[in-house]
Amino acid sequence: MLVPFFRTILLYIFIIAAFRLMGKRQVAEMQATEFVITILISAVASVPMQDLNIPLLHGLVPILTLIAAEIFLSVLSMRSQKLRRLLSGRPVQIIRNGVPDQQALRKVRMTLDDVFETLRLKDVFDLRSIQFAQVETNGQVSLLLFPGAQAVTLDTLGKAPKSSPPMELIVSDGVLCRENLQAIGRDEAWLDSILKANLLSSLKQVFLLCADRSGNILLFRKEGK
Repeated sequence: MLVPFFRTILLYIFIIAAFRLMGKRQVAEMQATEFVITILISAVASVPMQDLNIPLLHGLVPILTLIAAEIFLSVLSMRSQKLRRLLSGRPVQIIRNGVPDQQALRKVRMTLDDVFETLRLKDVFDLRSIQFAQVETNGQVSLLLFPGAQAVTLDTLGKAPKSSPPMELIVSDGVLCRENLQAIGRDEAWLDSILKANLLSSLKQVFLLCADRSGNILLFRKEGK
């Protein structure tokens, strides 16, 4: 009973030391190569833990090999921009001046629901307030707001800022979000009038439509429609 216990403790300490050596970050901040190495190390370490017939050294050697490979690639990436871009890719700008880039969204395989969820988590509820937003190489989204939409203090304003109703996602890539339409107190007749006012005959021609209770709308056509 003591043998598997000590083997597990030893492997645990060894893996912790390995990750400290590689300077690993949080999972959400990892590059693709770092994430793959992490999964492989976990898989390799589990084998000698479960099978006592396998010498412990046979589990440590593959882990050391993976660590060496990761450190080697990291050093090369620091010295070679081409290799760094090959392994990690480049940031992709998905919003420019409040307008979502449809081709970029398809490239990173993000839906509008993904985009709006990310923006809400960053306390941004209006696309028009975004100067640009991009998906970083680690999958995180960073954004820059227009100066007028950036956070200010009451001392700067001299008064409390006025609140405005959040915009709801009404049409996402040609699909109607009925719950959001009801949330802003509108119906499909209102939606039809918006389409006609913008010379659109079908929801399938709409890439994005947002609206709020105050009557403000934000509409983008599908490219090529």
